[in-house]
Amino acid sequence: MSKKVLGILGSPCTDGNTAVLLDAVLEGAHEAGAQVERIDVGNLRIDPCDGCRKCDTTGTCAHTTDDMRVIYKKIREVDALVLASPIFFMGVSAQLKAMIDRCQCFWIERFVLDRRPYEGRRHPRGLFVSTAGSPKPEVFNPAIHCVKALFIALDYSYAGEILLANTDAPDIAEKRRPIVQRAREAGKKLVT
Repeated sequence: MSKKVLGILGSPCTDGNTAVLLDAVLEGAHEAGAQVERIDVGNLRIDPCDGCRKCDTTGTCAHTTDDMRVIYKKIREVDALVLASPIFFMGVSAQLKAMIDRCQCFWIERFVLDRRPYEGRRHPRGLFVSTAGSPKPEVFNPAIHCVKALFIALDYSYAGEILLANTDAPDIAEKRRPIVQRAREAGKKLVT
């Protein structure tokens, strides 16, 4: 059975630098035999976590009328998850952050209710793809910490990151080529 890889684009620009890198990861995974799917969170309705704490006893989010139910299901089914976001004020986009915050129920499930849904069945992996207009590499650090925390809550192992800084440079298309190739290779490695 082929592995499943889900790419989640957190950029409001669905064909920009972040999307190009995410698509390269998914192409690499597909070339390695995986089934791939891309979801653009900007096209979904994801209500923010309101801290109701109803998940504290069940491990299930009480909000059931928005599109997170689709994401919850897919997170449990895939073998790898690729989160992609541009850097906005040293963090992930608001669209992706809303989704991440709604994954509090996974943290509750794992660390409060002591359930590990993947143990013994599979070892899902998570990869982070990000771009930033700034040329400074440290601009990615807060977002990396946020994404790593999510993957811990999901019980996914962290497979690393593909980062492209200085996207505001006039020659970005040329500078992007080697990173796109690295992204494609990361996609292959993610499923082999």
